[in-house]
Amino acid sequence: MIKHILGDRLFLTLIGVLGKPFFSRSVETATFGEHLDAISLAVPILPDVGTFTPISVMGLAGPMEAGLKLISRGGPEAPVVIYHQGGGEIPFDRTVSAAFPPDMAADLTVIAIKTPFQTDQKELQERFQDFNNYVAMIASVVALSEALIQMPELSRASCKIVAGYSLGGFVSGRHHLHYNSADAYVPFVSGTAHAEIFLTTVKAAALARKRPEVLRTRLNYTEAWARHDNSNVYPVLGRYDQLNRLSVQGPSYGDMPYELWNGGHLHGAQHPHLIREKILSVISDIRSGGASRW
Repeated sequence: MIKHILGDRLFLTLIGVLGKPFFSRSVETATFGEHLDAISLAVPILPDVGTFTPISVMGLAGPMEAGLKLISRGGPEAPVVIYHQGGGEIPFDRTVSAAFPPDMAADLTVIAIKTPFQTDQKELQERFQDFNNYVAMIASVVALSEALIQMPELSRASCKIVAGYSLGGFVSGRHHLHYNSADAYVPFVSGTAHAEIFLTTVKAAALARKRPEVLRTRLNYTEAWARHDNSNVYPVLGRYDQLNRLSVQGPSYGDMPYELWNGGHLHGAQHPHLIREKILSVISDIRSGGASRW
């Protein structure tokens, strides 16, 4: 237990020491729904395995650049996994590439998504001084996920999974609420109370913390979650997570079950085989009609 907590606390300390406070310049922004409605993008055909493809996106933060990388390509009926990076994960495909090495992903199509504004730490720290950029970023990759799911090239896939780690988990939950067009969702170490990170663990700038209702109405989706059918969502939380704390994010899922790893926030990223095994178990569950979910 202690090593997981200490590891997370060191991680949070480094964020605080090396990074600038989030949203120090402005917290004014539209609702998430308005951001999502404003997104415009086009997805080309899937690239070759290992090739990064930038995706131009227009939204309420102006032009943005997302991207995708094909980690593996199965046959036309292979399950598709759309995977979203964690916040500040550079390179963006580090965890998913480790989770799905070539010898473990031959029968899957795995697509890694790069979120805008996270090419390097300098860009991240500059762009996230404005809350508007942060919300637009999430909307852009939610929309990109939907564009991928609707691609004719992937229409014969036996199932489609949207997954992601930390920030990517919140993105996965957002896509579930707004589109729910994937067969299943696997959010790792996240929840539905996204804003609470910036009010409790990685505290935003004082300007933003004075307006907690703005952060919560734009980022949290707990109330909408409670009204939604979430039976195709398979969350994973960390027992000792010091960023997205179990005491906050566990209750945010309401009465739905979740898997609990005996680790901290970085446990899955440090043991990527666990991510692969969870996603493969979800695919197996879909194929069995849900009989083996828990």
